[in-house]
Amino acid sequence: MRFPITPSYYEAESAIGYVLRLLKRNGVKSESRVLNKAMLTSIIKGRSTKHELLDHLIPTTRTLSSLRIKCWTHARLLTPQVCTDCVNQYGYFRTQWQNPFLRHCIIHECALLSECPHCNAPLQFTINLLNGCCTSPLCGLRLTHMPLNELLKSQEQVHDAYLIAKVIVDDSNTRTSFPPKEITSTLLNKAADILNSPDSARLFLNERAKRVPTDVPLNIEFHKIEIIVQNLLCEWGSLSTLYGMYNSEYIRSNDPMTQLWFEAQTASTIIGITFKQVVTLHELGLIRSDSKKALRTDTRVEISGIYTFLSEFSHDKDYAPLTEQYRLMALHNICITDVLIAAKNKDLSIVYKPSSDLMHSIYVLPEAFDTFCKLHTQLIRDKTMSVANVAEVTGIPKVELMRLINTGKLRPVYIHGSDSKRIYKNDTLKLAKTQNKQLSLGI
Repeated sequence: MRFPITPSYYEAESAIGYVLRLLKRNGVKSESRVLNKAMLTSIIKGRSTKHELLDHLIPTTRTLSSLRIKCWTHARLLTPQVCTDCVNQYGYFRTQWQNPFLRHCIIHECALLSECPHCNAPLQFTINLLNGCCTSPLCGLRLTHMPLNELLKSQEQVHDAYLIAKVIVDDSNTRTSFPPKEITSTLLNKAADILNSPDSARLFLNERAKRVPTDVPLNIEFHKIEIIVQNLLCEWGSLSTLYGMYNSEYIRSNDPMTQLWFEAQTASTIIGITFKQVVTLHELGLIRSDSKKALRTDTRVEISGIYTFLSEFSHDKDYAPLTEQYRLMALHNICITDVLIAAKNKDLSIVYKPSSDLMHSIYVLPEAFDTFCKLHTQLIRDKTMSVANVAEVTGIPKVELMRLINTGKLRPVYIHGSDSKRIYKNDTLKLAKTQNKQLSLGI
């Protein structure tokens, strides 16, 4: 680690670039002869190698970009991208080339290469990279100038392309430390084309739809794209196509339904229910988890049981979708979970035709559903008591009951009518017992 030659830093030179140039100037042919893999990785990440002499030589790490993607902790590329003209002219590696949102050289107005144009092998941080050559031992040819992709000229455009590329590679990680190595320049160019060309966007959506079995609503696959469209920073030519992704008829897979694993919070968003209702369906057996503990929002759950169950109910023309019954459901405080439970208990006749989500996929007979809603409300009334009655039974002032409700310690039920806020009788009995114990202790 004692080098006879210690060259000066170039302005805006990266830490890994300086170390490779330092080794090259001292006649080292292979960086692995001096640096182990852990050291090399630490330098690339801009961290300390825990080797005092080497850390003293490495230039200070700089912030690369003010842009952020929520799924990354650090905005720093762990794979190289270079401008061949800069390398041939100046012979060093710029700090900004590790900025994931910069995909072109601002000096030569050309694309930054992350793959060899001859063999398509991804470039590696090796000494040979400073010679302007492919880092693959099977190739080694000189890297050539590549034209700039105008669709990826601004950092905001690259940001949007990353979001689409994340779906293309099926990266399901909600958060990673650094940008994934699988997202290459070639993939970003493809993502930019999808964002800019309506025809490419339609093909992209159709390919995604083919992966979904015919019994599963499209939002299982498309919810990722919905989130992406909401987080785009630029105006693109395909936005209208992406916004109207549910308006087209797609070819669907006839393969048997595969397992559908999501975090419980994500599953609740996809199904269109609350987390508490996910817990209810889990207790019912329509959802299963990979944990024996109580469900949390980050517990992985498998939701294909819901769609396997619904596929038993074939479509009938006399039935109307739940979306047309939305006001009635809201009036009687009924959700999709109540409909699924009623269908499982054979208290409600339904049919199923997969569409964008369950509200559009589940169909009911309007008159029968109206009767079901009224019976459901009456059943809730039988199981609950008004706040005034609870205060009378338990001896707890109404103000104190409202405080317990507002702090989440008491579960209210809302139904249509003058006494809309009610409390379950079981909870009332528990309150009464607790109050009696406190009175006994007081006496």
